[in-house]
Amino acid sequence: MTENAVQIDNLVKYFDGRCVLDGIDLQIPPGCIYGLLGRNGAGKTTIIRILLGLDSPTRGQTALFGCDSLQLSAHDRSRIGYVAEGHHLIQHYPVAKLIKLAQDLAPQWNRELFDHLINTFRLPLDRKVKKLSTGMRAQLNLALALAANPELLILDDPTLGLDTIVRRQFLELAIDLIQKQGRTILFSSHILSDVERIADRVGILLAGKLVVDCPLDQLKNRVKKIRLIFDRSAPTELHLTDIISQQYDNRELILTIANWNRQKQTYLQTYNPTSLTEIPLSLEDIFIECTNPNPATLTIETQGDHPC
Repeated sequence: MTENAVQIDNLVKYFDGRCVLDGIDLQIPPGCIYGLLGRNGAGKTTIIRILLGLDSPTRGQTALFGCDSLQLSAHDRSRIGYVAEGHHLIQHYPVAKLIKLAQDLAPQWNRELFDHLINTFRLPLDRKVKKLSTGMRAQLNLALALAANPELLILDDPTLGLDTIVRRQFLELAIDLIQKQGRTILFSSHILSDVERIADRVGILLAGKLVVDCPLDQLKNRVKKIRLIFDRSAPTELHLTDIISQQYDNRELILTIANWNRQKQTYLQTYNPTSLTEIPLSLEDIFIECTNPNPATLTIETQGDHPC
């Protein structure tokens, strides 16, 4: 059995008496591209920091490649690339000096790839890091992380604050490298269209719990927005499970339903609507719908037991 790149078991984290993470279980196998989503303060960065051993859990365990996050060796860390929100690099270093430091710390440094990235980004090697624009720091950070040839790449909102052109360049390069090299990626972002382009599988954090954890295509099949039109007033009480939201407007009823299946469609037909149509949902639409309801009522059922 292949060892998971990321393993989280019953992870609980409290800050100042407030529960931020409440029993998170997550497995990411090698080669999977996992998009971790949640509103501000949902706990995405906390999970990443605990995985990297930068913070400790209140309860539970996390591991990378089977190694406890709090006991990662230098060799273990050499297998992991990390690009954080804000791109916190050593500000007073010249770019060339920072590159030399990163190269000395990376036993599998890929010089050819790094030179290609530096030329693509046109990064000035003689300038100090603090003199670089936000976009240039993001590009430098990604280049340093990828040149180390990590087996696992963790991206924590890496495009936040970048303009549209730089963000697109950053994303397209990441997609190209991911497709060519088959890395395992844990990718957190507020820009859901980016996640939708990259991710095989997505997780959604809500009120400290992982309420969604399934392949992206399966999520799109399991959450549906349905418009029903009636020749009289729309019914106001439906004995139907997994309704995420509902909107009434005289003869029109719009429902967002989790765990959509043929049985639910057949049940809605018993109300004799004059029309029943599906409203297409993007990942961003689904995220907004799934993070609005009472979290205790939302569970997205998955099919199959392979994580990606």
